[in-house]
Amino acid sequence: MKILHASAEYFPYIKMGGLADMLASLTKEQAKTEKVYVALPLIGSMGKEPNWTGKEYKSILPEDAYEETVAVSLLRKARFREADESGIKLYFFDSELFRSLDSIYGTSDEHYRFAIFSYACYALSQILQVDVFHAHDWHTAMSLALQKNSSHSVPSVFTIHNLAYQGDHPFWMTGFLKEDPFRLVTSPFDHNEKCNYMKAGILSAGQITTVSPGYKEETLREPNGFGLSYALQKRGFDYTGILNGIDADEWNPKSDRRIFQTYSVTNWKEGKEKNKKELYREIGRPHLPLEVPLIGLIGRLTYQKGFPTFLQAFLERRHLPHRYVVLGSGDAETEKAFFHISDVMPDVFYFYRGYNESLAHKIEAASDFFLMPSLFEPCGLNQMYSHAYGTIPIVSRVGGLRDTVEESNDIKFKTGIVFEPNDAGSLGYALERAKDLFQSEEKRQVVQNIMQLDWTWTKRKKEYDSIYQKAISLLV
Repeated sequence: MKILHASAEYFPYIKMGGLADMLASLTKEQAKTEKVYVALPLIGSMGKEPNWTGKEYKSILPEDAYEETVAVSLLRKARFREADESGIKLYFFDSELFRSLDSIYGTSDEHYRFAIFSYACYALSQILQVDVFHAHDWHTAMSLALQKNSSHSVPSVFTIHNLAYQGDHPFWMTGFLKEDPFRLVTSPFDHNEKCNYMKAGILSAGQITTVSPGYKEETLREPNGFGLSYALQKRGFDYTGILNGIDADEWNPKSDRRIFQTYSVTNWKEGKEKNKKELYREIGRPHLPLEVPLIGLIGRLTYQKGFPTFLQAFLERRHLPHRYVVLGSGDAETEKAFFHISDVMPDVFYFYRGYNESLAHKIEAASDFFLMPSLFEPCGLNQMYSHAYGTIPIVSRVGGLRDTVEESNDIKFKTGIVFEPNDAGSLGYALERAKDLFQSEEKRQVVQNIMQLDWTWTKRKKEYDSIYQKAISLLV
């Protein structure tokens, strides 16, 4: 089977969130049995220089270029440049629209950039003659409308990674979608009098998936449907929740070259102690005690991630012995608060603004607990990374977090600590339970439980295979 993924992110080239990790690890598993292609924008600042093969492909189909519109002209000048990533063929869309960008998101004309990219991805699916076209999030959703409108439609799948971001724009900004090369009727994509790219994907895809069963159920009702629950309900028979997996080669404490000392389920205590000691040294806190809990937090500092709730709970539970290491960036007020706490309580709190892949691995390896206070979480990957590293997750009861972490009364099945979202009191009580667990004999059993969990892609890949077959059957 020939599968083409269309995405704005792919680790390690372009990474802003979990989409990059998810797609890189999924395609790695798929490539063991299938021919896998990935279409990506080529931006000016990438995490890795591609291994170019020298091959190039056009990004527009002749039959779609009757009139020389601005979009047609841009697509004529653009090219897909082929690169190889361990047997996976990557196709970077080389266009003046993306070439100068340092970051993939946040431009004022992203509705136009991603529509052009979406058309190019649609064209590439025709040129490569793939069996399945798999688009990810609103940035590539318009390619699904093009597939549905085509006389040579390719079986399609649309994965929703975060319904909160929908790519909705006033119709006066999207009039170009009615012209060549798109020629789309956009009125069905109307949501709150705006052209909604996410809705276009939901209505147009052969099959729809999201990244956990729990999040799927949440999006079928408001407020977690973010206004589109009715559209998802209409596609209910074609909508499936599939948990993300993790790359066990990239996130494995037994072989991780980024951490200070590797370890396994048989020597985790010694390994984590060494990693904690060296992490404290690296962040300039070598005097911090090793015998008290270290809690790690990594993520985008956005409303969704629940950091204001954490701040309130942290201040209310200042008496607890926990130390905190936070890695992330985002909301300016949250960053300011974290810098302030790090300055006035340096022996309790450390904040690193930005993202550092090596530091993220070191935090997972050194921490005793990993906190995810999300208000909603489509899947989450860090709780799975934490399980692999013997780091007990403390998570809110939402989306993929409630699918993967269980605070069972039976110690044999306990895989973390769970609290209610957007509830500082509940989170504070979870921090109290973390202290008690750290000091108890049960901790060893819980660590053994979580380090033996299997969050790899083997099972999830089979679930996607089934979805692909459903999409193919719709066009047979």
